[in-house]
Amino acid sequence: MPKNSDDTRREDGIRVLRQTKPDVCGGTDATLDERAPKEILSEEMILFDVTSALNVSARPRRPGDEPLGYVSAFAAPVAGQGVFLFLATSSGFSRCEERRADWALVTADVFPALVRLTRERGLAENNGFHSVTHGLPENFGGSILVRYADGEKISVSDNQSPVLDNKTGARIAELFTDLMKGERVVLPAISELKEIRYAEERENGGFSRATLTLLPDGTGVNEKSSRYDDPRVYESRKEVDAATVAAIKASMERNGILAWAGLPANGFSFGGKKKLTFVFSDGRTVAVRDDRLLPDPICRGFFDIELKIAP
Repeated sequence: MPKNSDDTRREDGIRVLRQTKPDVCGGTDATLDERAPKEILSEEMILFDVTSALNVSARPRRPGDEPLGYVSAFAAPVAGQGVFLFLATSSGFSRCEERRADWALVTADVFPALVRLTRERGLAENNGFHSVTHGLPENFGGSILVRYADGEKISVSDNQSPVLDNKTGARIAELFTDLMKGERVVLPAISELKEIRYAEERENGGFSRATLTLLPDGTGVNEKSSRYDDPRVYESRKEVDAATVAAIKASMERNGILAWAGLPANGFSFGGKKKLTFVFSDGRTVAVRDDRLLPDPICRGFFDIELKIAP
């Protein structure tokens, strides 16, 4: 990294490359952890989470080729089932409505292929570099987070510039597309869903519980009970129209919620524990929590359903 007038080293060993002055509006803060390894020795990857804008104008294309301007790829193990994969791509980073996204819960161990890709494409070259340009969205540039079972990791972020070159972005998209073609774990059919149960236990002793019962005509009935700061329990019952039920099912499918069970926890706590339990006509249940490790584009899926049955 180039040295500039702001270049200093903190007591914790972090090199400060650039720091915004207190009286300056905007600016860029950048640091480098010089202890972060540039070569990863571990062979056992447990998380791959990479998102980046790409330099569309710099990529040579044949006539008719669609440029790749954004890629987001995620892989995490699902205990006892397989690996959860997610891939989103777009021709331009700012064109969110044009992004193509897909997920898959596959039975194969995909991590050896991701270990090879990470080495071949040098994802650890800028390990430990983090840059924030104030006034820009957090993910305007990109981020890399790759974790290994022995504690090694690759961590890079820059909200102004891409963290991947075009060739690496294209290779990641190609590999994930291929990996998603593998054998998939069979999940319950959403068409056979009979109930959705929501449970929230708050640290202050309060709670919210709701059961949405789905009816044969496509509508539903939602029964809810809650307690807040006082001892009183509030109860309600309301009918849910078919459009809302259809929106819930569409969100489940779009975000792959039935594949979340068994994903690692993200390590964050927001003052309580929340769980959704999906009950199917054959008696099978799938329970998922809101604190799972997930890619940013779909992590709101839990909250979207929560808003519809436990507002």
